[in-house]
Amino acid sequence: MKLSKNFSLKEMTASQTAERKGINNNPNDDQITGLQKLCENILQPVRDHYATPVTVSSGFRSEELCVAIGSSTNSQHAKARLPTSKYLERLMLN
Repeated sequence: MKLSKNFSLKEMTASQTAERKGINNNPNDDQITGLQKLCENILQPVRDHYATPVTVSSGFRSEELCVAIGSSTNSQHAKARLPTSKYLERLMLN
């Protein structure tokens, strides 16, 4: 499922930990809507503006995945509001 021109649901939910531990990391409909807004309003505009790929290393995390990695179940990842991206981090630090 495409969330924007260059971002997919598969990319935003990918997790090696979830795969390794058999954790369901599928978002519900509201969370998918949140991911779509994140991609359309933040990630895609950044990619388009800088004309370079934005690689997301961690997009969405289910509550079970958050617990498994020691993250808060109220994190922005769990709310589908903030991804982890080395590229975005570099942009914000410069």
